[in-house]
Amino acid sequence: MFERRQSIDVHAEEHNIDNAVEVAGFGKFNLKVVTVSGLIVFNTAFSISSVGLILPSAACDFNLTTADKGRMSAAPILGMVVGSYFWGCLADLKGRKFALLTALFSQGMFEAISSVVPNYWVYLVLKFFSGFSANGQTAVVFTYLGEFQSSRLRERILCWLELTWSLGLIGLPLVGWGIIPLEISYATKYFHFHSWNLFVLICSLPALVIGLWLLTFPETPKYLAESDDDAKLADTLDLMHKENTGKSFDEYLEKLEKHGGTEFCARLKARSIASKKENSQLAKVGKVFAQVYVQTITILKPPFLQRTAISCAIMFCLGSSYYALTIWFPEIFTRFAKFEAKFPGESASVCSITKSNSVNATNAAHECPVNIPTNVYMHTVILGAACIPLSLLLPAFVYSLGYKFYLISSSIVASAITIGLFFVRSSTQNLVLSAIYEAFTSIGMSIVLCIVIEIFPTKFRAMASALAVFFIRIGALSGNLLFGFLIDNYCVPVIIVLAVQLLVCALLGLLIPLKRREKKIPDENEVTSL
Repeated sequence: MFERRQSIDVHAEEHNIDNAVEVAGFGKFNLKVVTVSGLIVFNTAFSISSVGLILPSAACDFNLTTADKGRMSAAPILGMVVGSYFWGCLADLKGRKFALLTALFSQGMFEAISSVVPNYWVYLVLKFFSGFSANGQTAVVFTYLGEFQSSRLRERILCWLELTWSLGLIGLPLVGWGIIPLEISYATKYFHFHSWNLFVLICSLPALVIGLWLLTFPETPKYLAESDDDAKLADTLDLMHKENTGKSFDEYLEKLEKHGGTEFCARLKARSIASKKENSQLAKVGKVFAQVYVQTITILKPPFLQRTAISCAIMFCLGSSYYALTIWFPEIFTRFAKFEAKFPGESASVCSITKSNSVNATNAAHECPVNIPTNVYMHTVILGAACIPLSLLLPAFVYSLGYKFYLISSSIVASAITIGLFFVRSSTQNLVLSAIYEAFTSIGMSIVLCIVIEIFPTKFRAMASALAVFFIRIGALSGNLLFGFLIDNYCVPVIIVLAVQLLVCALLGLLIPLKRREKKIPDENEVTSL
């Protein structure tokens, strides 16, 4: 009975906040929040994908083997794995804004320092912490943005925010194209600074600039309400309403009262000077960790066990295949460019150029190029642009075709494209297949996250999403290590493994207990019956 009453109280509080946000309107303030959130996602794409562009150049200064490059690309992903649960707990303890600010400033700092370190292993440590911080941005930004939007617009706005990831993938190689080919070189016995170092330094700046802008934004209304900080809650809603409509707080309260928020309106009028401090900070920490534990255990038991296992397995396979190839695409493009420059008119497959690279690895230090071929940057831009059409089509047709159709079809197409790498004979053919692969695997991961929201009750959605993202990172880490350590000598088995993983995603997609929208799983009944 107590659990049922507690659930009703939580539901009533959420309704009050949603109502208060709805009355605040949609306008200038919401657009500002959408913009800063989009820039955070844009910055995350910069941070995660920049490693792929610097691998060829950094290999020269650090004298790296292909396995060393695999460690370099895996280091930030390992940081993301470690940080998967940390940032969600921090956001619940200290607020969404505090967690985002910490993630932005720490990531910018670690990236800036990594641009000037001359030691490979120190660089790896810094990239680990950079990835740890970048994961905080992806883990919290959608919550931060969503809690400022009314329930009527929330899903649509979050869906369109995904486009900023693609824009980041497009912008990154353009910045790299303008910086990495520059003839910048300063080297001593213990220190070096080349154009790729400058590129890393410049890529660290967006996080710091965005963090400074985010300082001017308030905490989300939902977090302030849950923290019983009525003074800041009233100020935030006042700011939202004023920027959206240009009207006073008194007019906002009148409107809120007319929309059934009489009790909540009285609470805001009080504008409490201080937040309630009934629980100590230590008790709050204990409560958060207890909640994380209980929710994690619950989704790992029936009736949620099957859907948890299926969604996590799909995320692991998708993450492994997507990141294994996506982060290494610039390296593959570079190898094709070198081969075609050295053997004009001749054709080669992906596996033959990687085998050639392995045979000539001992001479790499003596033939170390300072620049990546310019067409590599254009190819990387095309990869990012390839994601946009499907990102636009997804919101338009997802209700008529369904999530399962998108997941299964995208996985099958991506698997077929992966097998098609065996038949590639030129850099142009490789580019076409890579662009299709990037588009379909990227949309597949977005679909799974949407499915997780659909198949879990409201109370468990955040934890289920966090667990699914955790398995994406585990898959990304294993896929990067698999590709980096084995591609030179075991190219064929690696590509087969990646293709099979995508087929497994398609098969598991058939088993997802996803019902039609009109028969959506009831939230409250399912929660209270546990």
